[in-house]
Amino acid sequence: MERKNYTVAVDLGSSSVRVAVGEKTAEGLMDIACVVSKPVEGVRAGKIENIELVSQAVREAFEEVEKQLGIHITEAYAGISGDFVRCARHTDHVFVYDPQNGVNRKDVDALFDRMRNVQAPDDETIMERIPQNYVVDDDREVRNPVGSFGKKLSSTFNFILCLRTPMQRLEMALKRLGIRTLGIIPDALAAPEAVLLPDEKEEGVAVVDVGAGVTDVAVYYRNVVRYVASIPMGASAINRDIRTMGVPEKHVESLKRKYGSAVAELASDEKLIRVNGRTAREVKDILLRNLATVIEARATDIAEFVLQEIRDSGYADRLVYGIVLTGGSAALKDLGELFRRVTKMEVRVALPETGITEESKAKVADPGCATVVGLLIRGAAQGGCTVVERPAPAPAPAPGPHTPATPGRPATPGTQLRQPVQPVTPPVQPVTPPVEPDEPADHEVEPAEHPAPRRKRDWGSILQKTFDKINKSFSAAEDEEI
Repeated sequence: MERKNYTVAVDLGSSSVRVAVGEKTAEGLMDIACVVSKPVEGVRAGKIENIELVSQAVREAFEEVEKQLGIHITEAYAGISGDFVRCARHTDHVFVYDPQNGVNRKDVDALFDRMRNVQAPDDETIMERIPQNYVVDDDREVRNPVGSFGKKLSSTFNFILCLRTPMQRLEMALKRLGIRTLGIIPDALAAPEAVLLPDEKEEGVAVVDVGAGVTDVAVYYRNVVRYVASIPMGASAINRDIRTMGVPEKHVESLKRKYGSAVAELASDEKLIRVNGRTAREVKDILLRNLATVIEARATDIAEFVLQEIRDSGYADRLVYGIVLTGGSAALKDLGELFRRVTKMEVRVALPETGITEESKAKVADPGCATVVGLLIRGAAQGGCTVVERPAPAPAPAPGPHTPATPGRPATPGTQLRQPVQPVTPPVQPVTPPVEPDEPADHEVEPAEHPAPRRKRDWGSILQKTFDKINKSFSAAEDEEI
């Protein structure tokens, strides 16, 4: 089987999961081969609460990707988001080894080594260490300290921290599918890779990724990530408010996307929308202005929380390019206008168009794809994933009453597989899912390994003794779970 130089990314949100596969071109751009999105349950505000539901949704997305591309995936990069992701700053210094010849690379490396020795609290993991500045002799801030003259080199680093338990659950969900996690990347750092222009990173900008359950904020200035935050509120809160108008849950999302507006003033105060109820006879008329009023109230809350985070970063007055709005809920009509009114900043609603080929842009022409595209770009910079091409399928056997199931990914509990009785062939053994730990581990999360194969039994002798009994009961047992 031929190995593909692909990168695989998984973006697990509170309402959907996206799996994307891409390959880096010779020009350094990401050529996206496939993106698949599936609805997901069991995730609240970015944290997995039901691993069975999550694994099922992720499995369906992987299987569709593998079918489209004719590949088998065993490794992937994953994103994570939630209020359990935070940033913290730490300042340290070293004395220059040879002050007469100026600061050299070894001095900078020594400073980095000191920062690597900084330990996170017992229940957290350090995901990123980002230098914010360099200061020579406590009075001169420089971008590149190499070559500067001085006796002391200081720096402030921004540490991106995440609670261990959410990371472990994410790894566990992928491990159940035979997928090894090569890296877990903060969503707040992934989305900007796909939407920001170089000038925006340099002159100052805040990226606001509005999802279903979480809104991520990342502040850039002088091409450096200065601040990240995750607000545990998103479009799901807006949907809950719309339901209070008597709208059935199955119609809420489509009603919001098709007729909703984030600014009530811009919505019609005369047009009515008729929404079906539980039966064909039950209908409800909703004024568009009333719908927009409900949406605006909750969207304003989100915008005010975002503005507070930008102020807390200390860079609110330096963001020349204002806010870049992205994420699945950024497509809501007039949401950009609402953010302009609340924050008093320039706002641009962005699609993932940075760092990818022209052919790829049509495949991800949705703000909701920004995070998964950013994960591909950051993952490819760390190294590709092990992806093998599936061989051409053998001709299908003639249909019969006991045709065996096609082998594939391990089935979830409840999936029924049928297996013919053969004297020399052992029946398929079920794969036992790992059990989620009650408490987070007290060490760094290690990459998940494939489960060891089970030892085969001597099925020949067993079946020889019980062959008649199995044949007699086979018809009644073939529908049971294995």
